[in-house]
Amino acid sequence: MGNKEINKRFIKLQTWFLTIFTPAFASTSIAVLFVWSHLARIGQTGLFLDSISFSSFFSYLMVFACVSMLLFCIVLFMPSLLTGLFLFNYKRENSFRDELIENNIKIVFLTSLLSTLIFFGYFFLVHNAGKEVAQNVLLQLSIIWLCSFTLALWFNRSITCKQISTEGKKIKNILSMHVLQPTFLSLAACIYIFPLDLFLRTLKFPEGTGEIRQVLTVIALSMFLIIFSLIPSIVFLRLRTQTSLLNQVTMTGGIMAGIVFIIFTFVHMVPALILTMFLKMSGIMDLTPYVYGVPTASYPAEYFRDSAWQGVRSSDDKYYLLKAVKIYSLGDIRLICPLNIIQSYKDSLQYQLLDTDYDNSVRGKLQDAVSQCRRVKNQELLTLEKLPQVETKK
Repeated sequence: MGNKEINKRFIKLQTWFLTIFTPAFASTSIAVLFVWSHLARIGQTGLFLDSISFSSFFSYLMVFACVSMLLFCIVLFMPSLLTGLFLFNYKRENSFRDELIENNIKIVFLTSLLSTLIFFGYFFLVHNAGKEVAQNVLLQLSIIWLCSFTLALWFNRSITCKQISTEGKKIKNILSMHVLQPTFLSLAACIYIFPLDLFLRTLKFPEGTGEIRQVLTVIALSMFLIIFSLIPSIVFLRLRTQTSLLNQVTMTGGIMAGIVFIIFTFVHMVPALILTMFLKMSGIMDLTPYVYGVPTASYPAEYFRDSAWQGVRSSDDKYYLLKAVKIYSLGDIRLICPLNIIQSYKDSLQYQLLDTDYDNSVRGKLQDAVSQCRRVKNQELLTLEKLPQVETKK
């Protein structure tokens, strides 16, 4: 009886939860989370209650939030997507199919790791050659293809011989197994350069870090990303003959979500990058400089004393003409900032591996820069959060 009562209560709780967690509620929650996270990063959470109104446009913002997350996942897992696409289309129903897929997974994985050593090893050798030498990308890609060809010959030679003995078509099988497949697999192995660019573009090293240590760190980070980005395709392909397509997609999606969560935990730049994509796509943030006119009769000059505003008076002395960017705009609330906020925001997207102090430092500098911004509501400036410092003449 006890178990039946528990099951009944669980069913009632589940029904109640589903009535609350509607699609509208989910979309609103996601949009609110993104907006609040942005305000928290720039130290202006006080704007949240002033600008948030639970209206239909949050569903509109939710689309941008989902698209931003989806674009990041596509770039991050692009090697997995291509690997799964190339290998999933192998339709031959014979005893060699499963063995061939397993071998091709090994080829992609090993070629990806070797391509890391080839790219960065070549760069390191050229950098330390003592003279400027252009990057020979074609040579590097040829070496990677040669690695894929060698691995395909090593792993799939016996399968090729068996297929030729049973099916004939010697030339067709050789071209397919040892020319076309290595080409596609080397392409899937090289495509990791796109997700890697997201992480290396803003990676910073502490002062005094030696070049060898930097190279080893970049190679280790690359291998880490390769391993994690290929896991979903490996799981998806290995589940192909064991379960339905729906279960394959569900389990693979859960693994991808887990990988993204791990990356979020150790690389704090990634959530900020996705948040930036969302803000720019939705129009909440616009870092394009504009000239704003502020009536001189309504606001004292002390409001814009800081030289960062690059402000001048109009020819009729009726307006302050300010060069500014819009770092937040939602509802009837806007936050306009001087142009130096652009560099501060870009710096806040940089990171050092496993260094939370550095993350806190760049975020603190961003919040200090945002303290110079001015809040606008219904075309009127609001009370200053922080008075500008008086410039003293020496």
